Amino acid sequence: MAIYRLEAKIISRGKGGRSVVAAAAYRAALKLRDEVKEKIYDYARRVKGVVSTVVLTPEGAPDTFKNAEQLWNSVERGERRKDAQLARELVVAIPAELSRARQYQLVVDWAKKELVAKGMVAHVSIHEPRTGKNVHAHILCTLRKVDGEKFSSTKAREWNDVSLLNHLRSSWADAVNAALEKAGRPERVDHRSLKEQRIDRLPEPKIGIEATAMKRRGTVADPERFKLVRRIKMLNELRPLMRSLCERRELPTWQTTPTWKANSTWLEKSAEFVVSIAQRTRQMMKGAWERFVGNRSPDRTGPDMER
Repeated sequence: MAIYRLEAKIISRGKGGRSVVAAAAYRAALKLRDEVKEKIYDYARRVKGVVSTVVLTPEGAPDTFKNAEQLWNSVERGERRKDAQLARELVVAIPAELSRARQYQLVVDWAKKELVAKGMVAHVSIHEPRTGKNVHAHILCTLRKVDGEKFSSTKAREWNDVSLLNHLRSSWADAVNAALEKAGRPERVDHRSLKEQRIDRLPEPKIGIEATAMKRRGTVADPERFKLVRRIKMLNELRPLMRSLCERRELPTWQTTPTWKANSTWLEKSAEFVVSIAQRTRQMMKGAWERFVGNRSPDRTGPDMER
């Protein structure tokens, strides 16, 4: 099922002295040298998860900017402040229903039209996890326009306008739907919020990189973020039943804009109670089964075991 996602964030040095060269190397699975820090960032071994990477430059930009190492070192050298903003990153979800060639064309064409045409240099890296799901692209964009052989002395503040972000969100949805239609696929995406779409469902929070890493390394068997996502999914499964009961006037009136962050209504508390009962029941059954298996001796046999 095609999903919609366009997330924007700023990459800055901050307190930790973050490097945009390192960020680019990680996202593109490259080995890049940071000339300012005199440090090499080698993520070439991540190549299995990175399908493709390309640097897109506006007309008139020097050829050196098409090289990722030279591009981002130029950005690093041009920013003097310790807390300088270095780049803007856009993360977009790509329909898994499209072929790799169509996925690449979708992202590149959209980036050229909506980002590069405005004067940004865009470094696109398409990722495909081992599962084949959650195909997405990281697009690192410069914050200054190209001025001859270098970047301009001032940043393009108009690129920070909320109206531009709203436009990008809408245009990405249009581009995805156009690509799906061209490929003969029935799926469609919508950039609007669930409330704007009048969909009676609680938004599912993202699991995030940190929680995923903890689970993968075994640091935490079941991170809190995973528990929260499962909880929201269970609440969403209960909503049709609860709404049906409300319509039959067997429960108080359903509020039209409930939120998982503040479960203040009786109905929401009831749903939470059902979820907690389900979770406790599952834990009790798991514990009982483990005790049952643990208490059985290796040489014990019986009718139930023979089956």
